[in-house]
Amino acid sequence: MKEWLYGRRTVAEHLKSLPETCERLLVAKGAKIDEAILAAAEEAGVSVEQVERAKLDSLAAGGNHQGVCLRVGGWKYAELEELTEAIIKGEGFPAIFVLDSIQDPRNLGAVIRVADGVGAAGVVIAKDRSAALSASVARSAAGALANVKVAQVVNISRTLVELKREGVFVAGTAMEGELLYGAPLTFPLALVLGAEGKGLRPNVASKCDVLLSLPMEGGVQSLNVSVAAGVFGYESWRRFKGL
Repeated sequence: MKEWLYGRRTVAEHLKSLPETCERLLVAKGAKIDEAILAAAEEAGVSVEQVERAKLDSLAAGGNHQGVCLRVGGWKYAELEELTEAIIKGEGFPAIFVLDSIQDPRNLGAVIRVADGVGAAGVVIAKDRSAALSASVARSAAGALANVKVAQVVNISRTLVELKREGVFVAGTAMEGELLYGAPLTFPLALVLGAEGKGLRPNVASKCDVLLSLPMEGGVQSLNVSVAAGVFGYESWRRFKGL
């Protein structure tokens, strides 16, 4: 699927971080474009074409394109085995995020950004009923997609069974789970998060070694999945580091 990214900062970051997904750069006639963007396009082997501003307005669908639009596509996924091998070997922070039915691309991008922040080995998503890699995901990830491997699997439930067979501790998130702070966590670790509101599907939750929750002292009963990923991810990172 071919999509368009727009905005000077977004385009510049993508050209530098994921040049293999970049195909064509359009710039508005008469616009003064940063030399760094043009240099990055040349280095990536991306053709540059001057077009009327109206064309960019159409491609950006009303967004602030700042005179540049970049066509992207050819998103590449890692194999689950790559992520599993990395956390079993203990390379960096031996953890991965597994997402169950996360359909909002902005949430997927934000979780990828969290994974990059804690140095996790990667993110696992389902091929169906889940957001896939896209321009929207790349925008939300804010450059983190270049550093984080994303694997697609056919079945999340079966994937958790496979991970446990390899010695990975699987911790799911659920409102009825035991409180994260003080609950047991071992490594290598898979943190499993479900869709906001619905949470983990029963067949996924049943495969977890433990279900964890966060204290919710106000009126709402759940957090946005990317916010929850940040809390669970950094608490896990803190324990791994012994801080």
